[in-house]
Amino acid sequence: MPYEQGRRATTVGNQEAVLLAALVGAEIQFDPVAQAPNFQYTRAGEQHQVWFEDARSIQAKLRLARDLGLAGGAYWNLLRPFAQNWALLSQDPPYRRAVDAG
Repeated sequence: MPYEQGRRATTVGNQEAVLLAALVGAEIQFDPVAQAPNFQYTRAGEQHQVWFEDARSIQAKLRLARDLGLAGGAYWNLLRPFAQNWALLSQDPPYRRAVDAG
């Protein structure tokens, strides 16, 4: 932070983000506007900000799609374990059909 042209951010998965927060002693916050968890920390004098998904943020997105009357939605999660995601989808009947069919 702040953004610098040509400088790429490191990506982390959901589980990695939670582990990183614990490792650096950061408190995970939940932004009510973005409906997403995040945290900040400083390492070697550089400030870092991490945003990631959890069951609450996925549920908020599914609720928004439903509230907007969308017929469906899709997203993928490549090479990043996210057990909360599948547990949430399996409990929600409209989305369970899509998961079972896939």
